[in-house]
Amino acid sequence: MEAIVLIISAALYFIPFIIAIIRGIKNSMSVFFLNLFLGWTVIGFFVLIFYASLTNVKSNESVGQFINKKKKKKKKKRN
Repeated sequence: MEAIVLIISAALYFIPFIIAIIRGIKNSMSVFFLNLFLGWTVIGFFVLIFYASLTNVKSNESVGQFINKKKKKKKKKRN
């Protein structure tokens, strides 16, 4: 019983990585390591979910570049 709970918890924790694998993102290993080390933070978890689900599959864009691009778009919309 405890093993099943552990497996389900691990699967929920690594949802961003699972999304990246399913979508075939090129830098899915970076999503894995960022999820491993920053997934416990709520912000890191949601940023990785958005990155894994919104980035272009053929793009070589890093997570940092993705975040900066989204920030620039928000600033342009405000003006």
